[in-house]
Amino acid sequence: MPRPLRTTTVPHYLALIRAGLGLTQEQLAGALGVSRHLVTKIEAGQRVLPASAGIILSWLTQALPTLGPPAAPGPLLSAEAEPLHKRAAAVASELQQLTRRLERGQARARRALDWLQAAPKLLATLPPEAERQRQWVAATTAEAQGALEGEGSPVLHRLLMARLAGLRAEAAALAGYLAE
Repeated sequence: MPRPLRTTTVPHYLALIRAGLGLTQEQLAGALGVSRHLVTKIEAGQRVLPASAGIILSWLTQALPTLGPPAAPGPLLSAEAEPLHKRAAAVASELQQLTRRLERGQARARRALDWLQAAPKLLATLPPEAERQRQWVAATTAEAQGALEGEGSPVLHRLLMARLAGLRAEAAALAGYLAE
């Protein structure tokens, strides 16, 4: 069976003009001298714009922005840059904390993996009567496995690395803005 065609609705020209000028339906209706209800119906394709409003609409379209990339913001005054400085400091602090957390977790994982690699060799060399040492190896192995599920978890490390990458990108962007 053929798939039904999906059509996308194209915004009505009045809605595009209204959006381009940053107007609400109420504000546009006021400029055109019609009701907001009529603007709603026109944008829904249920009514047409009265000819008397056409001249006003033509006048409004002259103020529409030209298409293209957004203009770069102007330089910041020192007082305006304060929120950026505060955020940059917060990002730097969070970067430091998460880096330490990741380093601690990775060290814990290394220790756990080293133990898990060594434990079978130790068990293989124990004499049959060394039950206390077997229990100790089993308990230490359980701790090592638990460490890989908590702060030593490779999944957690990847999540932390992703957060750190995002914070580093934010820090670089903020530093660029503050250097302007």
